[in-house]
Amino acid sequence: MREIRQILALVNDSPRSARVLTLAAHLARQHGAALAAVHAVEPLRSGAFISAEAASVAASWAAEAEAQRWAEASARVAAAAGAAGLEVPLIALRGETVSDTLRHAGTADLVVLSQRNPVQTDGAQRHFVERLLVGSGTPLLFVPHVDTLPLQTDGAPPCGQRVLVAWSPSRETVRALRDALPLLAAASRVELIRFAPATEATPEPLEPVLAHLLRHGIAATATVRHTPAPSLGERLLSTWTVDVPIAEALLSHAADTDADLLVMGGYGHPRAWELTLGGVTRTMLQTMTLPVLMSH
Repeated sequence: MREIRQILALVNDSPRSARVLTLAAHLARQHGAALAAVHAVEPLRSGAFISAEAASVAASWAAEAEAQRWAEASARVAAAAGAAGLEVPLIALRGETVSDTLRHAGTADLVVLSQRNPVQTDGAQRHFVERLLVGSGTPLLFVPHVDTLPLQTDGAPPCGQRVLVAWSPSRETVRALRDALPLLAAASRVELIRFAPATEATPEPLEPVLAHLLRHGIAATATVRHTPAPSLGERLLSTWTVDVPIAEALLSHAADTDADLLVMGGYGHPRAWELTLGGVTRTMLQTMTLPVLMSH
């Protein structure tokens, strides 16, 4: 079984980074891993000015604001490190944050980060998460934007006790399952769920997957459901895709079973000058309501 020995926490200027750090620190202690934090944000721009005096004032303001955001990030990391009894170095990334973060993620066993705030659509950061998912080669553990992950103070795990694995016969799902083995081994309950096509009368059995997990000491259960069939109106909509109901059904089942972690494959590939994500992946990145581990 693969082990988690190096965790990378991605923090930004949002107070929600505290939850990312709390979860990352808990996992580092649980698995005996080293933890580092990366403050990856776009640098503040002072803009263009008609006079040298105005430019100097703006540059001074930008420097003060930059120092303030770094101080706040450092304080969050120090608080999480102190609570967990860990040493957590903080690395500042400015400018080419995507490529630099990919480089750091490549030497980690797990990256913990926040779901992108849906109201934040600023420039290069817009596709930061998607490019990290497709290009890092490292499993990503997303903390949802909604406040479903508590800031634990009693030593209880923030998540990962009741794990739901979204299974499909694909390379991405197999990769996600293998990447998640250390987390599944620490869980008290693991359930596999597969949504089979409505045309598939006899869905592929999940017993071989359950047997594989059992060889790793993980006793899991399995649920198979058929993909929701579209209505006539949905069939006529060119924008309708079966992936959206599957993502919604996954989140609904997770809520019904009180799951606190979802494991799934992340589907996507570079296409020309854009990044194309699978429908379930894209929908989950936008609407997740619990922590989600994705591997590509």
